Amino acid sequence: MIHIDIDIHKSSSTFCALKDDGGIVGIVKRAKIATSQEAFSELAKAWLGEGIRIAIETGNLTWWAVSVFRSAGINPLVVNARQFKLISQSRKKNDRHDALALADGLRCGILDHCQVVTPSERAQRSRSLIRTRPTVLKQRQVSLHAIQACCVQLAGRSRNGNLAKEAARERVLSQATIPIWMKPLLLTHHQVWLELSRRVEELDHMVQAELGDWPEAEILDEIPGFGPLVSLVVLCHLDDPHRLSRSAQVASYGGLVPSSRDSGGVQQRGRITREGSSTLRHLMVQASWAALRSRRLTPALRKWAKILIVKKGWKVAVVALARRLLILAHRLWKNGEVYNPAYGAQSRQ
Repeated sequence: MIHIDIDIHKSSSTFCALKDDGGIVGIVKRAKIATSQEAFSELAKAWLGEGIRIAIETGNLTWWAVSVFRSAGINPLVVNARQFKLISQSRKKNDRHDALALADGLRCGILDHCQVVTPSERAQRSRSLIRTRPTVLKQRQVSLHAIQACCVQLAGRSRNGNLAKEAARERVLSQATIPIWMKPLLLTHHQVWLELSRRVEELDHMVQAELGDWPEAEILDEIPGFGPLVSLVVLCHLDDPHRLSRSAQVASYGGLVPSSRDSGGVQQRGRITREGSSTLRHLMVQASWAALRSRRLTPALRKWAKILIVKKGWKVAVVALARRLLILAHRLWKNGEVYNPAYGAQSRQ
């Protein structure tokens, strides 16, 4: 059996191949290959007769590399290198050393504990869609800030109301005090805003269409604070509800649990870990705010949240409610049940 790790970069990638006894398989000088489908396929076929295992670190090119190796008949192991101390805490870090350490970890079976689940094709497609929407929203906000900056140049500070509204922007454009040279600039930013707003609407329609591939979304839509976007984010990031044995584990997966530094009899709790997807965490917090304003939130959960607001403050309470809602979503999805008030009374923090 040949054990290979590949440290992938945009133009070239570094790999290390080890035998079962830990010896490096010759050709150390050829430890760099081009990051291309042809080069990866050739590498996969080089020792195909002897049996081959491949490990890949998580990164922007990970899922592309996984698809290339799968087409060559090899199912690679995707690894979170931050959980592998020989990499994350190394004082002599470079691509060649990383590849050697990970290949040795693959040979010894250590990397199995750092394995990342490969998302399904529909999950990868949905995640790409979810990542696109906030990018367009940020670009639209930049155009709005540009309009506000032009208004500040005129009057020292903006008094034109909420420029996110069409009427406010039209009022700015119709002002007679605007210099001639500034009107084309304002019109440009205004047109950019309108175009990006149309793109956001198109993306919202795409989210609705994407939910057609997720029939489970009907279960999550009943949860207070959940809409099409939040439901799709939860579904595409969890992908398979049975990959977690307990629903409480999903809070750790989303990075919504408090960090801990326990030693002996001393217990220390800090801020949330922020592990996992920041998109999932951000939208769950937004769903939590919406749930607090919703009449569909169960009396038990509302009472618990109000007590926590008094004790810990709004921010802590909102994050704690987001954690409970995520656990609830996984539990309903896994069991195929429908949201009902009993869950609010039975759930535990």
